[in-house]
Amino acid sequence: MTGDESRNLKVGSRIRWGADEGDQATVTERNWSGVSLKWDNRAEQSILHNDMKLAFLISRK
Repeated sequence: MTGDESRNLKVGSRIRWGADEGDQATVTERNWSGVSLKWDNRAEQSILHNDMKLAFLISRK
């Protein structure tokens, strides 16, 4: 996703990183510089909006 797409994420949005369906996270916080993600398989991490190029939004079904 682009930096602009990352800026539009909402708290609670689900993302995956790259092509790995097992590498998923939930957005727990967002601010002007980036988002905080709680990964399903590891600790929480903050990432800058423009560093979210490998992130893909998971659509809610």
